[in-house]
Amino acid sequence: MIQKLEKNRIAYLDVLRVLATLMVIMVHAGDIFIYDAKTMRFGTEATAFAVLLRSSVPLFIIMSSILLLPIKTDITTFFKRRFSRVVFPFLIWSVIYVFLPTPNEIVFGGPSNAFNDSEMNVYLYNLMMIPINFTGSNIHFWFIYIILGLYVFMPIFSPWIKTATKKMLVFYLSLWGITLFFPYLRLLFPQIQGECDWNSFGMFYYFGGYFGYVILGYFLHHYNQLSIKKSVLIGSLLFIVGTIITYIGFISDQNIFLDKVANSNIEDWKILEFNISFLAPSVVIMTAGVFMIFQKIQFSGLIERIFKELSVLSYGIFLVHYTLVLWIGNYIKDILTLNTGIEQFLIAVLTFFIAYCIIKIISLMPKSKYIIG
Repeated sequence: MIQKLEKNRIAYLDVLRVLATLMVIMVHAGDIFIYDAKTMRFGTEATAFAVLLRSSVPLFIIMSSILLLPIKTDITTFFKRRFSRVVFPFLIWSVIYVFLPTPNEIVFGGPSNAFNDSEMNVYLYNLMMIPINFTGSNIHFWFIYIILGLYVFMPIFSPWIKTATKKMLVFYLSLWGITLFFPYLRLLFPQIQGECDWNSFGMFYYFGGYFGYVILGYFLHHYNQLSIKKSVLIGSLLFIVGTIITYIGFISDQNIFLDKVANSNIEDWKILEFNISFLAPSVVIMTAGVFMIFQKIQFSGLIERIFKELSVLSYGIFLVHYTLVLWIGNYIKDILTLNTGIEQFLIAVLTFFIAYCIIKIISLMPKSKYIIG
């Protein structure tokens, strides 16, 4: 999502950015396969892909930290560049998505609020909500709000990162790692360490959340001194262990979900996010593993040029892909009778290719950075 000056390009980040973009598209391509309400069954292949691809969003945050920290410009220049490359395209496409036709009926969607059950026109509602939160029209932009918040904090945090020692970074990551287990602790004690009905800000609140990925990315980029062989080996082990734990947890959550549907006829989707949360310890382990696998691999020649081309356009591909994946998925599901995993893969690849073509054409227009980043 963030581009680097040509002379400072980091080849492995180009590869990771393209991979993360394809992973996000692949996840969305599996939405139509993940659960069948009629049979009350979860798709085996879609479940496996949902777990295997879970590190997609964290990878974007990690890459942002590597490319931006420590900040080398004044705060005005920093925000000006973020607005032109990230915020403006996000706002433009959020508006476009309000009016883009989809194969599904347009309904009120997104997190609950005071207007969900109102008689407000759904288009007006979706437009009104853009600065407040995502809706059913731009649901795939949910993590853009998160990243924009991280951008706001980076200039404040940057002076510390310039002087932070390895021990200081490890200290922060250790505390962050502890907070990752708090959701499990809250199953027994819903409010901990100073939290109560009138205070949500507990003892380690300031060490929790997505900013941990910012520090993790910076730490791995600067302090992973392992050889290629050892980095790939350890990264692979981390990914495998994290994947197994995440998969077992996801299957458990699916069973809890189905039991609730059977007993109360309520589809409580938040149950499914518990063990595959982007801040679940096992997902953090997976993400670190994926990063370490690719961090030390050297790319050159044609492969490097291909990934560079795709990487430069990756934010635009992400911005435009969602409606495409809905229409392509709807079409392929109706005409093909292949294994659902194969269909999901085909939907993702076709979506990626068509999105690339669209964004490549737009990139030839003047001032295109305000549209595609």
